[in-house]
Amino acid sequence: MRILCSISGIEFQCDHLPLTLHARESYHPVFNVPQRKLFTLLPKWSGNELTQTDSYLLFLSLLRSSDLVDFRTSARITNLTNSIVAQNMEHLVKTLAKLNTVLNPAVVFPHYVISHETCDLSNVSFWIENWKDSHNEFLAGYKSPHDLSKVNKREAALERLIKNPHKKVSEFAPMLAEWAAVAGNFPTFIIEHPFTKMKVPCAEYWKMILIRCANEESLFSIPQSDIQELLTHCEDEIPDTGKHGTIHSYHVFKILRHAIERQKNFLGLGDLDIGSHTRFSILNETSSVEEANLDSLRASAPDHEPKRSEYPNTFAYMKAKMRWTLAEKERIRKDKENGGGK
Repeated sequence: MRILCSISGIEFQCDHLPLTLHARESYHPVFNVPQRKLFTLLPKWSGNELTQTDSYLLFLSLLRSSDLVDFRTSARITNLTNSIVAQNMEHLVKTLAKLNTVLNPAVVFPHYVISHETCDLSNVSFWIENWKDSHNEFLAGYKSPHDLSKVNKREAALERLIKNPHKKVSEFAPMLAEWAAVAGNFPTFIIEHPFTKMKVPCAEYWKMILIRCANEESLFSIPQSDIQELLTHCEDEIPDTGKHGTIHSYHVFKILRHAIERQKNFLGLGDLDIGSHTRFSILNETSSVEEANLDSLRASAPDHEPKRSEYPNTFAYMKAKMRWTLAEKERIRKDKENGGGK
């Protein structure tokens, strides 16, 4: 039996009997699932264990479970639907958790309608924002510290479902990359992978960039121009901070911006290892800033060629090795000038 869901607009298969039920006659069983049970699927959504169709159905189910959205027609899937779901799922869940703590029947929150004009869900972020604002207005006159504490605990509990704060960024970077690809509408045109030289979708390369940038040692393998291109795209497509920022977007931008800064400062003066062997000098009129920077870098180089075992991580070793190489080249140059290299 084929069924066209009257709420989601998707068609699904049900065993037994060769019939077709059209929209308004039936809908997907997930829309009968209680909201509390829908919340248990959030860790799977956050961990990218749900398909895009599953995420879409979960998002619509949560909207309907609020009793604040009337489906007068089915929602419509567009090329922006997956992005809308990815960007707004976290906001919707947190907002519903807050609304559920309001038990006073006299308090009425805004109601919205899925109609032919709104079925593409393009306005859903404004609906969620209005619910949040209405809830904040309600809290402004709230007098019970105990009940207010329940609101905060509910939000914190849901936040733990979405992201485990004890994990290292590099551990959940693949999840963030998958989320960013959907939320940011990563382009899918074919490019040549700069490492493997294979033809791959641009989105796959960008996800790899995000994963590598989350690791202090592998972030230096990515061209800075590629990281900047990805960051610019994300800034254009994904809400960053403020009302529309999420835990996911916060970490995406933090990873990319941190990677760019680390690459810029790899041999910069901002984090020089200043020790007793470092010398300082006053610039004369003919000295350029670049020459002064190189002098400072060479002055901070180790006294002998670095070994990997002497440093806590590859990054520290690479930085020391680069400074030692600069100092060694300068020493050889001076030896040649003084006749020592003959």
